[in-house]
Amino acid sequence: EDSSSDKPFIRPALHNSPFFRSLAILYALLFAIYQSSSATAPTLHKLGKYLILPPNVAATVHLLSFSTWFGTVVYTTFVTGITMFKNLPRRVFGTLQSKLFPLYFKLCSLMIGVQILTLTAMPDVLSKTSEVSLFIAFVTTLLNLLYLEPKSTRVMFDRYSLEDDGKRETEEYSKLAKNFGKLHGISSLTNLVSLCGGVVHGVRLASGLAGGLAV
Repeated sequence: EDSSSDKPFIRPALHNSPFFRSLAILYALLFAIYQSSSATAPTLHKLGKYLILPPNVAATVHLLSFSTWFGTVVYTTFVTGITMFKNLPRRVFGTLQSKLFPLYFKLCSLMIGVQILTLTAMPDVLSKTSEVSLFIAFVTTLLNLLYLEPKSTRVMFDRYSLEDDGKRETEEYSKLAKNFGKLHGISSLTNLVSLCGGVVHGVRLASGLAGGLAV
C-alpha cells in the first residue's frame, strides 16, 4: 500500500517538460549541423598512433557503442521512465529506479568511454566538435553515476522512512523534499545535456559516413 497523500512527491522541473527537451535536442541538432561546416584540429588525433585495434574494427566498435548508448538514453528518457512513472505505484517506481539507474549510468559511461577511445579510427568524423560533445556527455554521466544518483536515492529512501513514521508534515521531511527536488532536477538536466551531446556527435558521425559513401 502506498502511504502517499494527494501532494506530489516531486514537482516536475521546467527542463523535464517534453517541450524543453525537444527544444534542447533541436538546438543541439542545429549546432551540430552548423559546426560540421567548420573543421577544427582535434586533440585526439595525436593519440591515434596508440590505438592498437585495426581501423575497421575500431570503427565498428565505435558505431556499436554509439548506437547502444544513444538508444539507451532515448529509450530510458522518453519511453520507460515516463511509462513507469505514470503506471506504477510511487514507491514501486522509486525502488525500481534505484536499481535501474546505477546500471543505466554505468552502461552509458562505458559506452561513451569506448567512443572516445575509438574516435581516432574515424578520420572523417574526428573533430573538435565530436571531442567536446563526447567529453561533456562523459563528464555529466559520471557526475550522475558517482554523485547525483546515489545521493538522490538515499534522500528518497529517507523520505520513505519519515512517511512510515508519520512525519510527512515535519520540517525534516520538508528539507528532504527540497533536497530531493534539487538533486533530481540537476540529475535530469545533466542527463539531457548528455543526450544533446549524443545528438551533436551523431550528426558528425552521419556526416562522416555520408562522405565515405560518396567516395
